[in-house]
Amino acid sequence: MLAKPMLRPSDWPLRSAASWQSALVMVMLAAGFLSIAASQLALGLSLLLMLYRWFVQKERPPFTGLERTAAALALWALAMVPLSTNVAQSALYYRRFYLFTAIWTCAAAATTERRRGLMLAFFLGGALVTCLHDQVYQLFTHGSLFGDRMDVTFNSMTSGALLMLAALVALGFLLAPGVGRRLRLVMVLVLVPLLVGVAMTMTRSAELGLLAGAGVMLLVVRPRLFGIFAGVLLIAALVVLFYGKHFLPPLVNERLSPAHLLGGENTVLRREMWGGGWEMVKAHPWTGVGDRGLEELSRQYYTSTTDRYWGHLHSNIVHMAAIWGVPGLVFGQAFLLAGFWYLLKRWRLLRRHAGHPLAAGWTLGALGMWMGFFVAGLTEWYFGDAEPMLIYLAVLGIALGGGHHAATGASSHTAA
Repeated sequence: MLAKPMLRPSDWPLRSAASWQSALVMVMLAAGFLSIAASQLALGLSLLLMLYRWFVQKERPPFTGLERTAAALALWALAMVPLSTNVAQSALYYRRFYLFTAIWTCAAAATTERRRGLMLAFFLGGALVTCLHDQVYQLFTHGSLFGDRMDVTFNSMTSGALLMLAALVALGFLLAPGVGRRLRLVMVLVLVPLLVGVAMTMTRSAELGLLAGAGVMLLVVRPRLFGIFAGVLLIAALVVLFYGKHFLPPLVNERLSPAHLLGGENTVLRREMWGGGWEMVKAHPWTGVGDRGLEELSRQYYTSTTDRYWGHLHSNIVHMAAIWGVPGLVFGQAFLLAGFWYLLKRWRLLRRHAGHPLAAGWTLGALGMWMGFFVAGLTEWYFGDAEPMLIYLAVLGIALGGGHHAATGASSHTAA
């Protein structure tokens, strides 16, 4: 009997590399809610496989529409490194653009309904593990879910952002047309702990982002319900304003009170940061101060009433302008706005090709997630927070993956 010839690497079937890459993307999605180190390791391995598929197997990553704006921002940031007020630190911080590769690694993996379904399971599974773990810990430590801000796996602001993003994706599948009843029921069960988790972080930017994301999804898919949604929100806000102290946990009521919203310590700190940030922009309008930690530098531009200075400025807009100058702000906002534009185009295309509910669910969920991330980023530096930024970019990639094939159900990739 003749021995079987040994397969050379170039002879390996495409599905082998593609399947391994998809598996690593799923690990990254789950780990993104648990460990930034594990998620970035999985991202790196999946990136290597994507490059192998591209250059060895001639399987190019899908075009997402974000390539030009991402490249423009990355090139501007690179050009600003030697002009930074701390060149060494800016060179180190440039690694933030490594996370951008999650767009294309996820886009190259999300090529079939089966894979999109598995990605959803890993994504929400990771979010639920973190959420339920932190809720149980909070309950046993404080004797109440709302005895203190939920701050276990990550700090409250990061946890609030992560759970907000996961909840909006789940809500997208709940609202998307064509999704089966069983999957909708699963999304309801998933949403309950996630929504409670967002509330437990008491992160107002995440809560506002959650409402904004839900609103934009309703406006896109159920416009008649948007008016009801807005009306309910208005009534709820008035009830909380006048009667919240009678039924809300004390800490929650305090954080939502007008006095705290307008004059609380966090509000005062943010106003000081934003004022200092704009002073940095006025001093360095074209180049910014550089992508660096701002703790010590901030003392030159504003005085904190609490003598507390942070490494960031608690706003995507202000921080981008401060570290990269006005051109960097333009490039950064162009990248963010391009995400919404291409998601909306993908959604319109999917509506004309019914029958692929998982692609529709990811796209609608990504639209809501985009709005939540953008609104929350008005008062937080989430663009520079590795955990939510990685999840945000990964969901963009899944929703925009597969080029036009994702919208019609066809694929240029072999299914796993």
